[in-house]
Amino acid sequence: MINYKKTVLLTGAGFSKNFGGYLAKEMWSKIFNHPDIKKFPLIEKKLKSNFDFESVYADVLEDVSISADDKGNFQRIIIEAYVSMDDMLGRYVSNSDDPYQIHFGGVSQFLGLFAGVGDEVGIHFTLNQDLFLERQNGIVPLGLRSLQYQHYTDAIVSHCIDSRISVSLPDNNFIENFKKDHLNSAGDLFYIKLHGSLGWYSTTGAKKMVLGNNKLASITQEPLLKWYFNIFKETLSRDGVKLFVLGYSFNDSHINKIIVRAIKDHGLKLYIISPTDPEIFKNRLIGKPIPSEEVREIDKTGLYIWQAVSNYFPYVLKEVFPLNQNTTDKRDDLFAAVKS
Repeated sequence: MINYKKTVLLTGAGFSKNFGGYLAKEMWSKIFNHPDIKKFPLIEKKLKSNFDFESVYADVLEDVSISADDKGNFQRIIIEAYVSMDDMLGRYVSNSDDPYQIHFGGVSQFLGLFAGVGDEVGIHFTLNQDLFLERQNGIVPLGLRSLQYQHYTDAIVSHCIDSRISVSLPDNNFIENFKKDHLNSAGDLFYIKLHGSLGWYSTTGAKKMVLGNNKLASITQEPLLKWYFNIFKETLSRDGVKLFVLGYSFNDSHINKIIVRAIKDHGLKLYIISPTDPEIFKNRLIGKPIPSEEVREIDKTGLYIWQAVSNYFPYVLKEVFPLNQNTTDKRDDLFAAVKS
């Protein structure tokens, strides 16, 4: 039994945004502006009426009036948008010319706070599919550091990973053997990509990106992602857990369900790091997007999440870790919350 640290990190698109990544609306724009979209008027129409590109993706897959070829082309366009974003992130270099004005060494120090000490094992969950941290910190996702994936892990460790390097994900037998033989020596910080990654192919050979409204079904069909999701549930389903959330907007129902259950049953506490004004953040969670709108029926899931917020840090990372490496009160407050 792994002794997981009770201070846990979850990152989303807002984390990568600090270094040139795209938020959901920017990704929608990248997909909508793709020159091939014009070839598929039904899909273009759906994108024009729905700015949640993941919801559109699910709708397209279920639409019997759209051909299998057109669905495949839409998936290709989405993957190309993700590759474009990862290429942008791949240009990031932490130096005096950094256009994002962030001291990445400070960010790495922050991420390192979640590593385990002694017999503890820390966990960094992410919903991101880009390769930013693999590229910057040489961090290998849990379960892929083995002889079978030597070329993949070598590319990561040597900082040569890119979206064109692909691997087929392991089956159940591999995962069970890994847990038995290698899990106890897998390091003091597990990096877990809950929604998969660029370059990951399913055990069936299909490209595996977890998109759309039916993410949980996609996860449970893939042994590695199913294991990851079970670790997420196991890690949060304990008393005294502190979940630090950096750049996640709480739009994934399968993730929120686990968080809310942990709040109800185990008193999970949330620590939010987001540049969004806390009032706006709260209103979006509980179903009141902007103050001028009439109050609708309160979203109970969002209300549970908001009530569990212990600390709220309304910052972008360049305010916490400025390029001049000055120690800020924002950094001190954030570090103190992690260490407390």
